This record gives sequence, structure tokens and C-alpha cells, in this order.
Amino acid sequence: MAILTELPEEQEAAITYDVFLSFRGKDTRLGFMDHLYQALVNENISTFLDEEEVETGEELKPELAKAIKSSRASIVVLSRNYASSTWCLDELVMILEQRRVSDHFVLPVFYNVEATHIRKQESSFGEELLKHKKRIESEKDAEKKIQGARKLEMWRKGLTEIADLKGKDATGRRETVVIEEVMKEITTRLELHLQRRMPHLIGMDNSIHTISYWLKRGSSEAAEILTIWGMAGIGKTTLAKYMYLLHCHEFERSSFVEGIRRRCAQQTCSQLDLQKQLLGDILKKKKN
Repeated sequence: MAILTELPEEQEAAITYDVFLSFRGKDTRLGFMDHLYQALVNENISTFLDEEEVETGEELKPELAKAIKSSRASIVVLSRNYASSTWCLDELVMILEQRRVSDHFVLPVFYNVEATHIRKQESSFGEELLKHKKRIESEKDAEKKIQGARKLEMWRKGLTEIADLKGKDATGRRETVVIEEVMKEITTRLELHLQRRMPHLIGMDNSIHTISYWLKRGSSEAAEILTIWGMAGIGKTTLAKYMYLLHCHEFERSSFVEGIRRRCAQQTCSQLDLQKQLLGDILKKKKN
């Protein structure tokens, strides 16, 4: 019988993306960010990039907040107009909070800006924060004014904190070289993260070797199915999850749907929901 140690289900279920991208669209969307995003996708790194060009409303969109919390890492591209966007500043605060409460990795990229200007809120960063301050001070609603002042303070602290992190300086350098460095850093960090998340298995070496060999020799033209069979409680699900984590990065698309029987028994979940999850994972939009 195998001795198994498995990660809590809620910890596994919380992760949706490998990387969340925070950036100012007007500065970098059609150039640096487009090339960086494509490099990440080409390496099968699941990446969240907000396609919206225009901000709507004062509050950060719920899907952005959810994506940050469900990502293993964030790349924050700090450019000249980054601080002009309250959404970018809110993203930054949330990303740094996620870093404090988990092992969320944060990599800043200084895109034609000086880290010292961000740290001290000088140059365009100081100018934009001053605009935000004046807008907040002109607010007639007392409660909104108080909330705005609190946000402004969090934005200031967030900019100082991100400027103090070790990052990549893109100023005056070829973008291809910078992106290559970013990819190397992110790939290394994600591999370390994966190793920490892997459950520890004892007594399953033969099964792991057999399944790994089967996966690597599989035909690229034919669909194949592997069934793990056995009595309840011997670790079938744990083995399946282990093999998924071990090999998912080798495939263009992957999905791990667990707890099917339990979830189908719940009134809030149906087979259609499971199908949507599976199709959503394997049919993720790939940017051209």
C-alpha cells in the first residue's frame, strides 16, 4: 500500500493562471506586451492579459481581481503612464498584497522609466499622483473622499514597494533581450513553484515510471485514454494529480477535472459545468 501526502483541495483549486500581466495599455500593449504575451503563450505558460483598452468605472473589474488571486506570479510592466490609471494602481496594490499572503512571485519590468522615480514618486509618477490627489480633494462626498485618501496612500506605498523589488530594466535595451530575461526568470520561478506544490508519493515509483513512459511515447495523431483502476482509498486520484502536475507543461493544452462525483451531487454544479471547465481549459484563446 502506498503512503500518500496530498495538498489541500482548496489550494489546488485556487490556481487558474501561471502569470498575470499588469501594464498600461497606451504605453506598451501593441509592442512590448504583445511580444511578451506571445512568448509566454508559446511556452505554454497560462497567462491572463486584459484585452480591454478603455477603463469603465472607478472600481477594478471583478474578473481582474479574481485573476490576480488565482495566479502564481505577476509581471508588472511599469511605464511612463502607468500611474495615470487607477486600475493599474489598484492592480498593483492587490498584486503586492497577494505576494504578502502567499508565495505569489512578482517581477517588475521598468520600461523606459527609472526605478528611483517610481520609489520617490517623481517625474510622471509624481505628476499623476498629484492629479489623483487633486481629484480626491475635490470630491464632495465625504465618505468617497476618505476612501480616496486611503487609496492614494496605498498607491504610494505600492509604488515604493514595487520599485524596491529586483526586476528587469528595459530602458535603452533591445526588447528581445529583455523578454528573453523575463522568460528565463519566470520559467525558473514557476518550476520551483511546481516542485513545492507536488504531493509527496511513497511506493508508487513503478506506476509513475509506467505512466510517464506511456505519455512520452504517445502518438501525436491519435487520442489515447489511460485508466487508473483500483479499490477505494489506494491513491488513484493522488497519482492522477501527481502525473498531471508532472507533465501538463509538456502539452499545448491541459485540464484537471477532479471531484466529479462529489460535484455532480451538489445542486450548484452539473455535468454541464464540468464540461464548461474542461472545454474552457483546452480551448483557451491563443493570441495571434
